[in-house]
Amino acid sequence: MTRFKSDPHFSAPQMRVADEEYKSIQEGRIRIRIGVAIFMLALALGILRLAEVSLLSPKKAFGIGAGDAPAVRANIVDRNGEVLATTLATYALYARPKYIWNPDETALELSRALPGLDKAVVRNRVMKKGDQILIKRGLTPKQKQTVFHLGLPGLIFQEEPQRVYPRGELAAHVVGFSDVDMNGLAGAERAFNDALSMPNAPDVSLSIDMRVQNALMDELQEGLEKFKADTNAGVVLNIKTGEVLAMASLPGFDPNSPGTTSPQNLYNHASMSTYELGSVFKPITMALALETGVTNLEETFPVQKPLKVRDKFIRDDHPSPVPLAMPEILAESSNRGTALMAMRSGGDAQRAFLKDLGLMDRVDIELRESARPQVQTEWQDITLVTVSYGHGISVTPLALSAAIGALLNGGEYITPTVLKRDAVNLPKRRRVISEQTSQTIRDLMRYVATNGTGRNARVEGYDIMGKTGTADKPSGNGYDERRLVSSFVAAFPYKDPTYLVFITYDEPKAVQGTYGYATAGWNAAPTTGKVIERIGPMLGVPYQYKKIAFSPFSEEEVFR
Repeated sequence: MTRFKSDPHFSAPQMRVADEEYKSIQEGRIRIRIGVAIFMLALALGILRLAEVSLLSPKKAFGIGAGDAPAVRANIVDRNGEVLATTLATYALYARPKYIWNPDETALELSRALPGLDKAVVRNRVMKKGDQILIKRGLTPKQKQTVFHLGLPGLIFQEEPQRVYPRGELAAHVVGFSDVDMNGLAGAERAFNDALSMPNAPDVSLSIDMRVQNALMDELQEGLEKFKADTNAGVVLNIKTGEVLAMASLPGFDPNSPGTTSPQNLYNHASMSTYELGSVFKPITMALALETGVTNLEETFPVQKPLKVRDKFIRDDHPSPVPLAMPEILAESSNRGTALMAMRSGGDAQRAFLKDLGLMDRVDIELRESARPQVQTEWQDITLVTVSYGHGISVTPLALSAAIGALLNGGEYITPTVLKRDAVNLPKRRRVISEQTSQTIRDLMRYVATNGTGRNARVEGYDIMGKTGTADKPSGNGYDERRLVSSFVAAFPYKDPTYLVFITYDEPKAVQGTYGYATAGWNAAPTTGKVIERIGPMLGVPYQYKKIAFSPFSEEEVFR
């Protein structure tokens, strides 16, 4: 019998899902819930990490590498607080090649944004394998921002400190330079590396006066070009304190990029190069003769007669037809007269005196760039004679400056320093000659500047003392008369000697106006005079308005 849906006894057939299929659906739902939970957990961790990076490590959020905190290094300043070396925050640009979308576009945009970058070189770098490839160091904040705004993927920045020398070449040999990790490699950077690297270290104040340094550098550069010398060097020294107010060597270099210059230009000739400096040694011989009592100012010496020591004839560049006393011997720079005085003093006394004056060892200055002298191992009679007028011994300009300073400052040797001295940092002194001998040497060197070979160093308004020195350079077969080292040492003011200037030229040439001469009186002396003329007012030395200057040992009127 057929039953219809309206029939109360009608019931639809029952459908049941197999137990296995139901179980699979339930497991699927569980997996989905677990997946969602894992996703939410990962999302939460991501949000937390993003918050940490954004709030606690903002540099990383902007693509700046983690790295260590920038190194700390104190400033180097001159005696007046002018900055000579400082540390700036710069950025290194790196590429992560696997994240670079388009190497050609990246190379093109970077070469446009950073002038000096070669597009082909950048492209090769961004296509290299590696996690992080250096593109360029030393980006300024502005350059970093320019690259950041390009929006190029795969580029990151790392902040790194960079040592900067705002004065460039001006005091490069004294200040020195450091490497990329800011370890001092030369000059004051090397000498005071530990002090500069200490946390919260104060500025290191040098004795250098940048005004004086600038004047010295200007005149050396002009002289180097005018006299066509290979190199030249200069020192300005406070002979009462031992402070080096200026020290320069040319050709120079830029400490911001020392690797781009010739290695020879990194050489500080003022403190590292040793020369046979010639007649600038003669005041030392005369001080020795006065101290040992072997002569006086009135005794005359037979300089007009030939003088032979062993197989060497001692000659004078300015022969005299008559005997000369000590003032004229120095003023006319007589080798014979100087040699005769030295022979009376003796070799042992000479060596001991040179040692007292610091000329038998390196100058004990803070800079590592201080050379030992070249001296004879056997001090024979010919050595005694040649050393008396500056041959047979090679010293640095800095060493000679300190020695002459001791003869003029009242008789005390003061070790030079490149650190500013004050009431706490007092100089160490040792007496080497008497005050009376020191006064006599002042008079003798004043006479050279007024009546002798130093006349071309005269400076209006300043009574200076000085001595020329011209020496043939050693060669394989003795000495080469065509290759000279010319020098001039001067101090001022005469009444109260405080400042010393030393200038030396290596192989200067005779030029127009020097009448065929390349000797010190025609190059080093006038250069010294120009330096003094510029720095005298800076240093507060009183200007003398009188037209007639005092000249010891002479009754003649001497005009400035």
